[in-house]
Amino acid sequence: MRRRFVQEVFEKLLKLEQIDLSDELLIVAGGTAERDLLGDLGFSHVTITNLDSVEAASHLEPYQWAHEDAQNLSYPDKSFRWVIVVDGLHHCTSPHRALTEMYRVCANGVLVIEARDSLLMRAAVRLGFSSTYELEAVVAQGGRSGGLENGPIPNHIYRWTEREFKKTIRSCDPTGNHDFNFYYGLNLPYETADLRGWNVRKLLLKPAELLLSAVTAVLPKQRNSIAMIATRPTSFHPWIER
Repeated sequence: MRRRFVQEVFEKLLKLEQIDLSDELLIVAGGTAERDLLGDLGFSHVTITNLDSVEAASHLEPYQWAHEDAQNLSYPDKSFRWVIVVDGLHHCTSPHRALTEMYRVCANGVLVIEARDSLLMRAAVRLGFSSTYELEAVVAQGGRSGGLENGPIPNHIYRWTEREFKKTIRSCDPTGNHDFNFYYGLNLPYETADLRGWNVRKLLLKPAELLLSAVTAVLPKQRNSIAMIATRPTSFHPWIER
């Protein structure tokens, strides 16, 4: 989990009073990283779900834990005020199905933090500084898990755009106008450099970060992380009756 960027997003939402520390949160495809961050921020009502049985309840105290498939959540509609995922949708067979399930069980909104599809990211993949398939996560788990549906097959890294996120939300709920917000973060692969076998290239990460920080200060949408927020409509379209 890209801790610094994720924390900045939560702090912005708290400052804007879009989210409250007392809100009931459902975290899909989550684990100890989300537990640590939300605990440090002071959230009190959190349920963390995952397909990974290793993330047992005892590991995630004081929060609740449940074994759930993000693409087929067992909760009734509007069960949680906010439903959140951090770097989890790209492990799903259908990221869009998982997103619509998240929206179904939210009462107020969804927060999705994933990789962003951009020209700069496509160039990074072509030059070998990023991957199309997430081999590193599977390697880190000894080849047993961490891939597609948390299995041993490395998942395709599905990267999002704002337009795609909006279309998916509007398709699953066409009743009114949603509020959308987007934030952008720059994260270089320091943590996975050794797993990728980078000896020379990892020496270039720091100068690359300085250059990319300057470029993306002018072009923020070229950053490689995106936080996508959608809240439920507060009124119906004029052609819909309650």
